[in-house]
Amino acid sequence: MNKFYRKYRVFGNWINILIMISVLLPLIILSYYNHPSPADDYCYIDTVFKYGWLEAMNYYYSGWTGRYFGIFLNHSNPLLFHSVAGFKILPVVLLLGVVFALYSLFRHLTPTLSRLAHLGFAGIVFFLYLLKMSSISEAFYWMAAFVTYTIPNIFTLLWVVLVLRYYRQDNPSARIVAASGSAFLIFAVIGSSETNLLIMVLLIGAWWGYRLLFHRKVDAFMVAMLAVTVISCYLYFSSAGNQARIGGNPLGGDVVFSFVSSFKKLGLLSLDWILRTPLLLFSLAWLVVLSRLSTGARNYFAVPVWYAVLLYVGVLAAQLFPSYYGVGIEPTPRVINCVYFFFLIGWFYIIGVLFHYFQKGRTGRSDFSFYRYGILYVLLAVSSFLAFYSSSNVRLVYTDLLKGKAAAFDKEMNSRYELLRASKEDIVYLPAIKSKPLSIFYDDDIKTEKDHWWNKCLAGYFGKKAVIVKANVVE
Repeated sequence: MNKFYRKYRVFGNWINILIMISVLLPLIILSYYNHPSPADDYCYIDTVFKYGWLEAMNYYYSGWTGRYFGIFLNHSNPLLFHSVAGFKILPVVLLLGVVFALYSLFRHLTPTLSRLAHLGFAGIVFFLYLLKMSSISEAFYWMAAFVTYTIPNIFTLLWVVLVLRYYRQDNPSARIVAASGSAFLIFAVIGSSETNLLIMVLLIGAWWGYRLLFHRKVDAFMVAMLAVTVISCYLYFSSAGNQARIGGNPLGGDVVFSFVSSFKKLGLLSLDWILRTPLLLFSLAWLVVLSRLSTGARNYFAVPVWYAVLLYVGVLAAQLFPSYYGVGIEPTPRVINCVYFFFLIGWFYIIGVLFHYFQKGRTGRSDFSFYRYGILYVLLAVSSFLAFYSSSNVRLVYTDLLKGKAAAFDKEMNSRYELLRASKEDIVYLPAIKSKPLSIFYDDDIKTEKDHWWNKCLAGYFGKKAVIVKANVVE
């Protein structure tokens, strides 16, 4: 039986990796056609050119938002160096960063499994994520969005990894490195968005609660990380700019409405993610893997079920809460992306916790036969293919790439740059974008009104008095 298990496990790992490649590779290729968006990307750097780097960041921090780390990244985007190519490189780094973070997390949670298995597991989560994420462009290609959500999501997983590494290290120097990295990641995540601030605060609170309730321990590392958290939250909430984002909608600031709306939305989203993806079948495969691990190898799943489930639901609902409470509106697609990301990771972790609880003290392993393994893999293969084929996200990615829409968009954008650079006039009329590959293009372009914010930012960046879409010209 061990021979059968090893044979199917290695084969399954490679299948998982190939499944990941089927969605990761086209996303990487699409990065070549990516461009900075008129929606915010130019505005940050136009402000830098007008007022200076530090003053521009202070302007946003004092007048609009407390997201100090997001402000730093946005005001340091490649346009600061007049580089459009940077917007083609960053999505590749980001995509690989997500896979690396998932791989690192699974490697530390299940250290006895092979590196191939960890990469395969990361591949499945990435595949499931791509199938049902709300907006691909906001997750990986629009910088103003991905610095606020995707980057801190990666940092949050890496923070968990560093905490686990800290407690596994005996070398003082290695512990200092892990602690320093953890402190930076807390500072960066809290300063990125309200959503990620709540995730990090809940995780640190759960860490403290677990150590106090079940181990009766408090160590210097915990105290130091709590201090960094308090300082980071103070920097975020002390920003006068936060008030500008609250009060724009009469429902903003309503705690009861926000609480009820968050859980209602979470329930609807969860049903869609569970029933319209191969998640349940992959969960069964995960149970088979867990059954082959010894009790000691499942040590990181030895958390009380009630505690893990409470944290899981809390982290998911908390991500939806700021949208309702802050401005009283439905969460944006980039927020839903974030919720789904942690839904998937938490889902597999909760299964591990439940399995460990019910298998505690038992030594028996899965008795899957050769044929049962075969049936499971066939079901997984068929369900993955059907999910791949029916996914609107997969269809969008491949259509934009293979039908030339992304290439046409790239050509149109390059023509725009040429017109802006070659024109000697103060007012420049640009053609409207005809090809809009929505996998990489956030659908918000410059307008026919010269005083629109996006038009002003683009004009300022290129040193023009005004930039207007040609549709505004009377022939």
